Amino acid sequence: MDSSTKDLSGKDLIGKDFNGQNLVEFDFSEADLTEAVLNEADCSRAVFYRARLREAQAAKSCFREANLEGANLSNALFQEADFTSVDLEGTDLRGADFTRADLSHSNMTGVYMSEATFVGARLIEVDIKAGDLRQADLSGADLTGADLRYSNLEEADLTGAKLYGADLTGANLSRAKLKQADLLNADLSECKITGADFSDVIHLTCLQIEAALFEKDSVTFPNSIQITWLSETEYECRCTTE
Repeated sequence: MDSSTKDLSGKDLIGKDFNGQNLVEFDFSEADLTEAVLNEADCSRAVFYRARLREAQAAKSCFREANLEGANLSNALFQEADFTSVDLEGTDLRGADFTRADLSHSNMTGVYMSEATFVGARLIEVDIKAGDLRQADLSGADLTGADLRYSNLEEADLTGAKLYGADLTGANLSRAKLKQADLLNADLSECKITGADFSDVIHLTCLQIEAALFEKDSVTFPNSIQITWLSETEYECRCTTE
């Protein structure tokens, strides 16, 4: 494609092959890129505002500082892609695959990412407030300093995830898997954890637990945490590592 023509807004680009192309600062606003191929393409600072990239293939591509606000990326493939400092507010990522991708410092406020895959992904200091992460696979992901306030992580897989300093205030972790996750300084205030599996997690404290919300005998805690129930709603917590 002629790189001098950067305005492709509103175009029908279904199945288009952009493999390995230089698309820096291109404008794809409201374009239809369904099933398009963008593997190893450089889309830095490109605009995909409300664009459709359903089932697109963009492994090892670069979207650094791009604008994908309101775009539809459902069921697309972005393995090992660079999404650092990207605007993904309100984007549809349902069923998308971001295995080992880097989304650090991105704005993901209000994203729809249920059943999406982020295995081994870097999500350092991302803003995912009020996001829909139900049944998302975040196993082994690095969520250091992530803002997950009021997000829905029901039945999400956070096995082995790094949640250093993550803010989970008001989030829903019901029936989530957090085996071997690291919760150092994570904020669980008003976080719903009923049915969650915290077995073998590290750096979990009684202060964090007491700030969370859960029902009697509904949570699997690590061996370092001892919960003694005094009634249906009151308990004592003892942490052998504190």
